[in-house]
Amino acid sequence: MKMPAVLKSDIGFLRALFLSALVIRLVYALPLPLDRLSSDAYDWINTAWAVTQGQGFGDSIRAPGYIFLLTGIFSVFGKSIAAVRVIQAVMGALTCVLIYKTGKKIFTETTGRIAGVLTVLYPYLIAYTGDLMSETLLTFMLACTMYRIVKAGETASWKNLAIAGVLMGLTGLTKTVTLPFFMLACAWLWWQTGKFRSGFLAGAIALLTITPWALRNYYHYGGYSIMPINAPHALGFSLYTACCDEALLYEARGEGVRKPGDKPVASFMPADAYNLKLPPVERKKYYMEKAKSWIKTNPDKFLWVVYRRLVHFWRLYPMIAYKWEKIAAMATSGLYLPLAAIGFFLSLAAFKKTSLLLALFATYTLSHIFFTTTLRYRIPIDPFLIIFAAYSLDRAYGICRNRLRIKLPGPPHAFNAI
Repeated sequence: MKMPAVLKSDIGFLRALFLSALVIRLVYALPLPLDRLSSDAYDWINTAWAVTQGQGFGDSIRAPGYIFLLTGIFSVFGKSIAAVRVIQAVMGALTCVLIYKTGKKIFTETTGRIAGVLTVLYPYLIAYTGDLMSETLLTFMLACTMYRIVKAGETASWKNLAIAGVLMGLTGLTKTVTLPFFMLACAWLWWQTGKFRSGFLAGAIALLTITPWALRNYYHYGGYSIMPINAPHALGFSLYTACCDEALLYEARGEGVRKPGDKPVASFMPADAYNLKLPPVERKKYYMEKAKSWIKTNPDKFLWVVYRRLVHFWRLYPMIAYKWEKIAAMATSGLYLPLAAIGFFLSLAAFKKTSLLLALFATYTLSHIFFTTTLRYRIPIDPFLIIFAAYSLDRAYGICRNRLRIKLPGPPHAFNAI
């Protein structure tokens, strides 16, 4: 079976990749009822609509990136859920293109093509196209940023480093937990290029990108909060709700099948986490003291909870899910994660390049397991796991072709050139 001529060229493949990803996401997302949204989605929507109406960002605990995206869409199309889903479908399709280009740069064209196709078909990424949550935007921003960091590592021009730095800052504004990774990314640029100025320039521009929002927080909270990007009570809230007896119960639930009447996550949080009537700064102090007290009193429980979160974060399928969701997950991430592990070991010779991805996995994991976490939080980094999985398939393809001496279509395998 011959590959269609249009797919043999790079531009032809990119167009096919983008259009197929876009069509799949639109076909899934647009027919969804307008109220088919996660409970958290309404908080994002309400905050963005308040900004659109000139009421300001207020004391929302959300990072501003996705709020401003929704605000921009609402300003043009009104409070349209369908418009957001279309924009997210476009971002999802562009993510697939960027994963192809990143996989091609780090490994080979074949690896990039396989990674791009697997990302097109990845159920989690398709599903979040239809929800108004920050996962689709964060996945897209990470894909943009990683590609530009890799490109800057190859050619450390002022332009490439500046673009990488701006994207780091914008991604940090989308989700604060990415900031530790970007510190390592700057070190990676120094190591990759052999020039300290590469990492320093990218990091400085990232910091400048974040600074306007940091200054906004500083003045909004009376000179109290500059970092993190979220409101001062956001960190305290997250730590308190993750370090309490209710969080222990939540992590100990065990596996189950989702059904009507299941308790929402909020039911596993302390009652005073939501009902506390204090200013943001005082709220943070209260939350932090409660969390520290629980950790100090229950160090064994705290370590067990952290361990359970690590397991949940890297599960092959959601702990609490419908049966069909578990089957779909095992048919995708259940295969991709083991293949990614194999790809990591097969690519040790290219560690200087792949260490950027490994730094992302490590920092992103550590940034989550000390707080309440679910498999959903891992989704934005899954495309980079898919790159490793694609490399495993690339190697297997090359070995089979060489041993069986069968002339198969597609670009030549070049992993030995790494």
